[in-house]
Amino acid sequence: MTNQDRRTPRAVRHGVALGASALGLLATTLSPTAHAASPAPATQASSASLPAASPVAWKPCSEGSAVQCGTIRVPLDWKESKDPAGRKIDVKVARVPARDQAHRVGALFFNPGGPGGQGATMLQYGAADTQFRGPLRERFDIVSLDPRGTGGSQALDCGPVLDPGQVVFPKGPREYEEMKRNSRARGERCLARHGDLVRNVDTVSVARDMDAFRAALGEQRINYLGVSYGTFLGATYAQLFPHRIRAMVLDGPVDHASGPARFLREEAAAMEGEFDRFVAWCAKDSACALHGEDAGAVYDRVVARADRTPIPAPGTKVAAVNGDWIRMALPEQLLRLRLLEDAMGVNAWVKLSERLAAADRHDDASGLVEGGSYVGNPDSPYTVVSCLDFPPQFTGYTDAAARLARARRAAPRTGAAAEAWIMSASCADWPVKATNPWQPTTVRGAPPILVAANTHDPATPLPGARRLARQISGSRLLVTDVNGHVSYYNSACARERETAYLISTKLPAQLTCRG
Repeated sequence: MTNQDRRTPRAVRHGVALGASALGLLATTLSPTAHAASPAPATQASSASLPAASPVAWKPCSEGSAVQCGTIRVPLDWKESKDPAGRKIDVKVARVPARDQAHRVGALFFNPGGPGGQGATMLQYGAADTQFRGPLRERFDIVSLDPRGTGGSQALDCGPVLDPGQVVFPKGPREYEEMKRNSRARGERCLARHGDLVRNVDTVSVARDMDAFRAALGEQRINYLGVSYGTFLGATYAQLFPHRIRAMVLDGPVDHASGPARFLREEAAAMEGEFDRFVAWCAKDSACALHGEDAGAVYDRVVARADRTPIPAPGTKVAAVNGDWIRMALPEQLLRLRLLEDAMGVNAWVKLSERLAAADRHDDASGLVEGGSYVGNPDSPYTVVSCLDFPPQFTGYTDAAARLARARRAAPRTGAAAEAWIMSASCADWPVKATNPWQPTTVRGAPPILVAANTHDPATPLPGARRLARQISGSRLLVTDVNGHVSYYNSACARERETAYLISTKLPAQLTCRG
């Protein structure tokens, strides 16, 4: 759902994983608000239970920095928030004041995706200036938090999302059970190290933390921009606190009603389509390191060879890379985030072509290790939040095999190389019961919310965006005809319309963009 500079947390990701990627690529964090009371699940207490908040004691994040850092103190378990003796935790927050304070609109809560995107840490390292342009940077205080269990908010440390060498795509009941054992071992290690925190990092808890942050800022209503997984966080906040929203953009949407099987099937099909566009780009553009070759055939050849004999990865922490590692690197490496690519002077497709070329021509898969943040990456919050909010709900090996088969029918080349399967494999037998499993995010009583999606988003496909928009009363869907994850990052037209809406609260008259 969305992924970031390695100094800061992850993505589509989304993933903005679900992001960047997919849900996990580049992250954006925080909260919303609105009008009449909407029904909330029984696990989600009403806003009246929130305690009074103390103002944030802001200080520069570093000497001479314009970015301000602080902490808020929140209940570990919001269900026990009325207990004065209940355990509390600190959540890191950050603020970048609007440049034009005379025309300040308010605070813009930003969530960069994930699950687990560290918004406050990203702001500390300059994200406000690389990700926000023009009026947004001038007229809003950009604010975010590191969600509980990440970064400066008691980060979880439980091992990698997927262990190097572990079974990722089980070919029989024995391998399926091995995949489950890997998942359970990670979860038990997490519980042993962090205890009840592991049970309380779900998205509902973070949404409540966001509202505590709103109160600490003294804001009656907030503005929100969430990308990839951040759209789920925003929609959850809107469901809980509709009266506290002024304006909200949900870009690269996650439909929490999809369920794990449909999520995988749709994401696999979108990922294959994006890979086909990468292949077509390679055929046309000399910037591609595989220009003049069939990039798809090169990928097939590299993966097949790595399946037989892992390809060396010199200079990395692993000796060699197998085929599953290469497949699992694809969901992140294929994602385009043009605004961020321009800021960093990189092109994701150029890098992917170079990495595939090095593996094919020089027997060097080190770039595929560097570029893949799932296998071997110790991004514990990504796994823990995924298991609480996006559980695989397997009924057995037959069910898992059927999902993989459907993904391969939808995507004959890339198959289940999608963030949806990364989540399912990592959470195959998680020892903590999902606290916020798949269900609709119905929003009633909020001001009009703008949902934005791309026609070719491989991390959060367009069908899910359409479904989410129907769950939010009064929302409108802005569709941008472009490839890449998240409209804001890939389309100047979409950025302009989202910005105008956040300033004026008026939904755009034209709900389509071309590039």
